[in-house]
Amino acid sequence: MTRLCIAMTLASVTALAQEPAPQFRAGADAVTLNVSVFQGDRVVPNLTASDFEVSDNGVRQNVVAADFNRLPVDLRLVFDTSGSISDDELQRYLKMMQRVAETLDKSDRAEIITFTTKIAEAAARQNPPLKVHLERGRHENTAFFDAGLAAMTTVAMPDRRQVTILLSDAMDNASFFDEDTLFEAARRTDAVVYSVLPGDSMEGRAVSVSRLQILSQLTGGRLVKTPPNYVASAIIDTIKEFRQSYLLRYTVSGVAVPGWHKVSVKVKGGGYRVRTKTGYFGK
Repeated sequence: MTRLCIAMTLASVTALAQEPAPQFRAGADAVTLNVSVFQGDRVVPNLTASDFEVSDNGVRQNVVAADFNRLPVDLRLVFDTSGSISDDELQRYLKMMQRVAETLDKSDRAEIITFTTKIAEAAARQNPPLKVHLERGRHENTAFFDAGLAAMTTVAMPDRRQVTILLSDAMDNASFFDEDTLFEAARRTDAVVYSVLPGDSMEGRAVSVSRLQILSQLTGGRLVKTPPNYVASAIIDTIKEFRQSYLLRYTVSGVAVPGWHKVSVKVKGGGYRVRTKTGYFGK
């Protein structure tokens, strides 16, 4: 199995924190936002750019495009395979990954990352079908924060959409970085992050729920709670949900570009629920 070099990953994340790259940028001052729109629990299709109201740092912007489910997807699956995972669970993970891969379009790409105290590449980025090499971690400890940072380190691709699905209980006892650094990376990433928390009960898991919920909300994703036997279905449904979203484009106007931009997106007419990330860093 090809191993990712954790030292290089941490170095790249550190560089990212020191020299923030502009997010959602297709041009000099162009911004793209991945936006999901619901009416109740139903996805709302067929909206146009004129249906959206976008504010950037409180200033109304002109949305020039709203593309619905048009671009291919780059999927990054991230799994916790620490020593606490049994061999049976590992086999269930492998079957689950194969099921998920079978639902991808030919133009999509996917990669699979596993982690314990180290980060490993179970499948390099590739078009389906995927070749997966999965093995059980040798360590009981878990470096969730470091793995999350690596998973969210992305390069903007205007012709593709990026989604990261993170399967973990979010508990950490071995990371170099801390929770605050993880959340800061979530504000900067181009990927939408969905967190999947398996378990028959959420009792006593307040830390896991809170941590994963914040991480997902910052990126425009959400936390998915699911029984262990339904993880594959939950991930497949999550990918379908992500596909049925809009890519909004606008050029920043009336706002200084450098620094943090708080973004607000609404759909005219009311009665709609909109999900997108909280903002982006401009440069």
